[in-house]
Amino acid sequence: MLVRTHVFGAMATLLLAAAVACADDTAPPPAPPEVSPGQEGSPGLYQFEHVLDAIQAQSGLFGQPAMTGDWGGWRTWLNDRGVIPNATYFADILGNPIGGKVGKVRYVQDIGVDLLLDFDRMFGLTGSRFRVSMSSRAGENLSADIGNVFTVAEVCCSLTTRLVTLAWEQTIVEQRLDLRIGRLSTGDDFLTSPLYVLFVNSNWDANPFSALLNVPYSAYPGAAWGARLRGHPARPIFVAVGVYDGDPTVTRNAAHGTDFSFRDDGVLVTFEAGYSPGRHMKEVLPGHYKVGGYYHTGRFPRFDAPAGSQLPSAFEYGNGGYYFLVDQMVYREDGDQGLWPFAGVVLAPNQEINVMPVFAGGGITYQGLFPRRDEDVAVVSLAYGGFSSDLRRSEAGSPQGQQDFEMVIEWAYIVHVAPWLHIQPDFQYIVKPGGTGNIPDALVVGAQIGINL
Repeated sequence: MLVRTHVFGAMATLLLAAAVACADDTAPPPAPPEVSPGQEGSPGLYQFEHVLDAIQAQSGLFGQPAMTGDWGGWRTWLNDRGVIPNATYFADILGNPIGGKVGKVRYVQDIGVDLLLDFDRMFGLTGSRFRVSMSSRAGENLSADIGNVFTVAEVCCSLTTRLVTLAWEQTIVEQRLDLRIGRLSTGDDFLTSPLYVLFVNSNWDANPFSALLNVPYSAYPGAAWGARLRGHPARPIFVAVGVYDGDPTVTRNAAHGTDFSFRDDGVLVTFEAGYSPGRHMKEVLPGHYKVGGYYHTGRFPRFDAPAGSQLPSAFEYGNGGYYFLVDQMVYREDGDQGLWPFAGVVLAPNQEINVMPVFAGGGITYQGLFPRRDEDVAVVSLAYGGFSSDLRRSEAGSPQGQQDFEMVIEWAYIVHVAPWLHIQPDFQYIVKPGGTGNIPDALVVGAQIGINL
């Protein structure tokens, strides 16, 4: 309760300061800005820039897009002046009645607070905005009781209060070029899809997990100093490149996300190209086709090196991987309703230093599966992670066993109780937890609750 009080107190302070700074109301507000591609992945950004669109068109607690409504008109007043606040609450309540090291029921939560300052509305600076966000997490990680690698809860880890995003964004050339610079989560812009956030297990949500095992790759609520440039040479086609601080301590958001130092621990470079049919072609079914990769310039210990060795031969310098992601709606009933499958492969070739060189899987989502439940979404996915053969050889004779692979199947149904509330019954089956075969396969049962405050 004390952490939650501090979070909402910080939010109120930010709102008050921003409102005082932008009290000029002489110009009518333009349309709300569009979410940049790839930013759908973080819980703290859930429907962030669309909350204000329909507030005045709705009525009643279960008709409004945010649980706290329009704050007696203050929310609209702030939005008209370019100040767009939002807060979210996500909770995962999960248990493993079958399998794992020990059976438990665990609860974990994430409270995200976001503030977007639209400099176009505030100062007339077209395409310019500033974003700041923070996250507060508490609870216990069920995967520690099961003993598996792909954490079963979306908000399982990094249980503390921290600053996440602190970034300036600018679009130019008729929105064909988009720059983000500041403190960023790499996974917001790369190696992601709008479908991944629908899942609870971390194998997909919100990025395929293997990249995070192999290199310091920041994903919400982790962040690092960096810059990302995205261009659209043609509207359905994009290319993007990012450069980020590669220090693993900073990437994990040490010191509550306020460690702003730079150390010589390497740089993470990311790149991606893609094709998004339907985004600018209304008669075409939407989808995303992406190819990309990453490279970290730091040093990585070899699995065959003696324990604790600091000799140059015990390390390799530079590590990278590449990926192929696709999601494509194949059947549409109406609007966003329909069948939308996806698949992805992430490869990291150097088995001497990468924990998980192979990740592959896919799934299906269907919005509006049942009559009169047009906003509900049914999802199913499978993910396979293969451990390094060199890692496996180094574990020979270990009492924990040798890691081979871990696989997860997940089924869920997202019930939209209100525009601001969803409840998601979730079932997961974990094959070979931890990859060794020494832990019984586990069934995970529970639910996620998501609230747009």
